[in-house]
Amino acid sequence: MTETQDPKLLWFNFLKVFTRALVQINLYKPDHPQVKQALIEGEALLAQISETLGGRDFSLTLDNDKLLVNSTPLLASDKLPNSLKNLFTKFRIQTITFAKGASGNDLLALCQVQAFKGEARSFFKERGIEKISLNEVVYAKVDAAQPQAAPASGGQGSAPSAAAGAQASTGKVADTISGLGLETALSAVVSLATSDAAEQRRIMELLTAKFKEEMVAEVDKAVEGAHREKKIVENDMVRAESVMTSMADGVVVVDRNGTIIMMNPQAEAMSGRPLAELSGKKIVDLSQLENQVVSLAKEIKSGNTADISNEISKTGSAELAETVKKATTIIQNEDGKIVGSMSIPTDAAKLKQVEQLQQEFIANMTHELRSPLTAIKAALEILSRDTSTEETPGQGILNTAIRNTERLNSIITDILDFSKLQSGKLIFHKESTSAEEAAREAADSMKAWTTSKGVNLTVKIGQGMPFIYADRRRTVQVLINLISNSIKFTPQGGSIELSAEAGRDAQSGFVFFSVKDTGCGIKKEDQGKIFEKFVQVASGEKVGGTGLGLSITKAMVIMQGGRLTLESEPGRGSTFRVGMPVYRGQAEQSVFEQVPELKPEEKSWWKKLMGK
Repeated sequence: MTETQDPKLLWFNFLKVFTRALVQINLYKPDHPQVKQALIEGEALLAQISETLGGRDFSLTLDNDKLLVNSTPLLASDKLPNSLKNLFTKFRIQTITFAKGASGNDLLALCQVQAFKGEARSFFKERGIEKISLNEVVYAKVDAAQPQAAPASGGQGSAPSAAAGAQASTGKVADTISGLGLETALSAVVSLATSDAAEQRRIMELLTAKFKEEMVAEVDKAVEGAHREKKIVENDMVRAESVMTSMADGVVVVDRNGTIIMMNPQAEAMSGRPLAELSGKKIVDLSQLENQVVSLAKEIKSGNTADISNEISKTGSAELAETVKKATTIIQNEDGKIVGSMSIPTDAAKLKQVEQLQQEFIANMTHELRSPLTAIKAALEILSRDTSTEETPGQGILNTAIRNTERLNSIITDILDFSKLQSGKLIFHKESTSAEEAAREAADSMKAWTTSKGVNLTVKIGQGMPFIYADRRRTVQVLINLISNSIKFTPQGGSIELSAEAGRDAQSGFVFFSVKDTGCGIKKEDQGKIFEKFVQVASGEKVGGTGLGLSITKAMVIMQGGRLTLESEPGRGSTFRVGMPVYRGQAEQSVFEQVPELKPEEKSWWKKLMGK
């Protein structure tokens, strides 16, 4: 050695490595890297200790409340790990002696003996272990004034008994046994009870048997609890490992410093670089590649006796890391243990964020447009009332501006409704509603447009019309959308009829509104397309507009429990028929039945309708 090391420091380091090996041999196989590392470190420390002792043997003795190293007190017994104390107590070991040249294989046998059911010495003999010996002879520390007695090889220690007997005459029994081991102390006390050697042996056997029985029961109880806790930890580890491995095909193996050792083909493909190029580099260096995030525990070293920190080092794009985090949900059991995870593809998560931003933009943009548009329309209407009743070029321009503001307002309304439908925020307040009043209100709203275009709009209401169970404002909006659609495709001089009648027979639970026009009509093959979003088709010709009106109309009808049908032929006009449920006291039902959009099946239908 080039420098002198503190012997006690070497002893402490060896005890830590030896204890770690005792624990790991219960968890892993002998060829596990962690077990191998502990045995290598233990062998090296034994060699250093032997050198500091000048080649003499190195012994560990557990005597009552302290651990002695070569007769020198080192630690109190209550400071020792349970795994080390159990090794001494299970085989009634007093002293473990390590001779010069003790190897890692010798240490492995000493660790494995704790699971052996027979005698420890037999275990060592079968494996040819000679550099480590186990001694059950009691180590007794006597007073400095007395000569140190050699261990007895015959009876239960005649020398200690004699010493005890000598001091018993002075009445200092407690002082006599205070420095002795358990077996020697018992022998000393028994010798005071009787001088018959045979009786002494018999009493010692009985006491030893009772002590062993009690000790075995306590040890078995402690071991059972330890095994139970160990099984819980092992199951948690297996469960967490199974979850993590099921989430990915790629595997990267790193050492305790985070250096890449091995990668499987899937991991190479994901990183885009071969193992030959990445081997020996830090795993965090992968974050320099594009579109990758690396999360690594700050402490990845194994075998540490201290608590492991739960801090994580995360490298890569912050936005991508946040997206990945939002794309994965952890599943825990009622005890808070992780038992699974739920993930969506990162692309889908990113798309969801984009859709959310898009919806928020549309909502904000339309609201910002509606405010100035409302002010412009109000100003135009005031100018229109202030002008003379005679038709002038200026009056015509003013009427055109008013119609265009109404058209722009209708487009904004469609976009807002479409955005609400997509986000599931379109709420219906259904109540008992007059079908006649809803029809006439819709017709009155469209009178000005039909008059300016030269189209005749009439309303026909059947007798004894029952009330419907619907959202009045949304129902009027449905009829306005249908009338507006008919106005677009009905030429000047044409007609539009809005009618309402009660259903009969099997359809008696509905009131049917019909919007019939004399427009260009729709081909049969195109009739299924017109209710799709952003589609406008009439006799094969596309016209201006958002293409959202009929899509929103159908959704509003169905989400209120109604139905919508179309009858049309090219050149013979079209008839849209809306059926709304008759009011039969539905208001007495629960809130969830009054608002169909809150039901999962209604939402699923709308997602299907809107192509979600």
